[in-house]
Amino acid sequence: MSEGFLSPDWYRVASLRLRRRSHIQTARHVYRGEPWFVVQDLQADKLHRLTPQSYAVFARMDGRRTIQELWELACKLHPEHPPSQPELLQLLSQFHNADLVTGDRRPNLAEIDRRAREETRKTTVGYFKNPLSIRLPLFDPEPMLRPLTPLARVLFSPVGGFFWVTLMITALSVLFLSWERLEAPSVEAILSAANIAYLAVAYIFVKLLHEFGHGLAIKRWGGEVREVGVMMLIFFPVPYVDASQASFFPEKHQRMLVSAAGVLVELAIAAAALIVWSIAEQGPVATLAYNLFLIGGISTLLFNGNPLLRFDGYFVFADWLESPNLGQRCNQYFWYVVQKHVLGHSEARLPVVSPGEEGWLFGYAVAAFLYRMFVMVIISLYVATVIPVVGVAIVLWSIFTVLVVPTAKGVRFLATDPSLEVQRPKALLRASILIAAFAVVMFAVPFPHTTIADAVLDNPSNAQVRAQGQGFVSQILVENGEQVAAGTPILRLTEPFLDVEYAVAATELEDARLRLEMVPIEDSNARALWAEQVGFYSARHGELERRFDELLIRAPTAGVLVLPDQRSLTGRLLQQGEVIGSIERRTTLIWRSAVPADRADFVDNDMISATLKPNAYPYIEYPVEIFARAPQVTTRLDSFGLTNRAGGRLVADPSQEGPVSMVPIVAYVLSSGLSDETHPTLGVGARATVRFAHSPAPLAPRIWRAVRQTFLTYFGT
Repeated sequence: MSEGFLSPDWYRVASLRLRRRSHIQTARHVYRGEPWFVVQDLQADKLHRLTPQSYAVFARMDGRRTIQELWELACKLHPEHPPSQPELLQLLSQFHNADLVTGDRRPNLAEIDRRAREETRKTTVGYFKNPLSIRLPLFDPEPMLRPLTPLARVLFSPVGGFFWVTLMITALSVLFLSWERLEAPSVEAILSAANIAYLAVAYIFVKLLHEFGHGLAIKRWGGEVREVGVMMLIFFPVPYVDASQASFFPEKHQRMLVSAAGVLVELAIAAAALIVWSIAEQGPVATLAYNLFLIGGISTLLFNGNPLLRFDGYFVFADWLESPNLGQRCNQYFWYVVQKHVLGHSEARLPVVSPGEEGWLFGYAVAAFLYRMFVMVIISLYVATVIPVVGVAIVLWSIFTVLVVPTAKGVRFLATDPSLEVQRPKALLRASILIAAFAVVMFAVPFPHTTIADAVLDNPSNAQVRAQGQGFVSQILVENGEQVAAGTPILRLTEPFLDVEYAVAATELEDARLRLEMVPIEDSNARALWAEQVGFYSARHGELERRFDELLIRAPTAGVLVLPDQRSLTGRLLQQGEVIGSIERRTTLIWRSAVPADRADFVDNDMISATLKPNAYPYIEYPVEIFARAPQVTTRLDSFGLTNRAGGRLVADPSQEGPVSMVPIVAYVLSSGLSDETHPTLGVGARATVRFAHSPAPLAPRIWRAVRQTFLTYFGT
């Protein structure tokens, strides 16, 4: 050992007689096949994990043995790897700082007061570090939960598990069988003023039962719940219970069930609500059931059940991997990799890891950090739309905690950390090279720069093919993509009752004519009457002949026939006036497009080229030119085909009936300039993707521009 086996300070503690505090409980856990001992401090409500070697010393602290005797005994117990005196001194320091032991000397009251104030300071700093998740303890729920222990034993048993699985299977079956009939409300309807009350009731009900589930799970295995309160999550009150005692449970499945209890309860509520929603008539019951399903199902899987956030899913995931303190260990391993392989710090201490853990520890650290940043950005932008000042404060605080604080710690580590005493020049050189390379990549290296937008085909030379009458398609006379002349028959329709009506009308017309011929010439009144009848039946017969003629759909003009749904036309009922295709005259294609106003400057002043790729032919790409540009910035669009309602990039304003964008846009008219032989067969309204290529530019100015525009959009500063 580099620190030596003996310590010059050993004489200071050799004669001390330490003993374990009376409020300490111990449980044996197994993580990845290795035994560990979990020590629970009931007074401070804290847990500590000890290796078997450390626990061998701790368990023998009975107040009778001296530290010298404990060290000699530890050396006898582990002759192959005897603990050194510095190691034992470090272990004693950890026991002392954790308030796990007491001695035969008068306690240092000043030290106790200092540690109490330090604990208070850490708690206060914790509130400032995470202002969106502040806990407010309320009361001790143990007296209310203790009588419910028999219920907990039933719920968290094989019988309870059977009923839970049965409920899930039933709900999934209902969802599968009623998929077409169940119509989910739109986002606008969910967030409407009329639905907010239902949403609030569902949220409170689900979250109360969620925390109640955690409490019952702890009681199931003999634990205690000593704190319940409210957590201000994004300034919204959320109930919570302190389920930390579950970490003391010796069995892995017990700890996982306690962590998963809230999610299991919410999924059960969501399943029951789905069943009610599927059978209830439209009204308050169906609305409340859907909101319960929304809160208990979707939100649970996205947040509480997500292992990348420090909610229930995280603790289930950590227990399943048998990796306590997963987040802290992942961060420690990440910084070990940075120190070892980036800074070249050969003396970097490898955190305790089991075989095969290194890869997923590093991957989880990166994934969890990116997801937390994504959630923080979304939350900040959401708060900014409601309370702009608070939103700005949250963004600035997030930048400070995510960028400024880690950077300051990194600089302090490079400048003052004792472990870098010998290798500090090499570490500083590597860090400088890395920073310089990063700066060059961000500020000097040009990267491809493009603007992507949607486009809709709008060629005025095309003519729509409409059904002039009503009937079933019996025959397709011209295939899609064929050249046709004006008046060429395209489709033949049939109308079964029309044949009968035509035969009856023909018979009635012939009968009226015969009767007219049989009336004597001198009977002028009778002849006038039957002449009128002949005219009536003749007009009716002519109307039916016209309807027969309308059953043959003809090309309105010459060009190329475009039938997008040709395969599904046969046997289909067409209504009068229904558009079934178009005739493309194969002149220059005109596309209508729109880009956000903040990208219009690049399109107008820095466009190298523009290419278009039809969605129906993704393997075809051809150049286009800007034929016209709208003179002003607007939110009005020419078509819903450019919005998210048709799969486009622009979000349509849900409060407007027409196509209106949520962000300001600039409209463009694009021309392909292609001839008949070079462009594919496309119908009016066909969608495409346009790629405007700009001059390559470094990433840093582009990122700064995007951040600045985001601030201008959401914060108005």
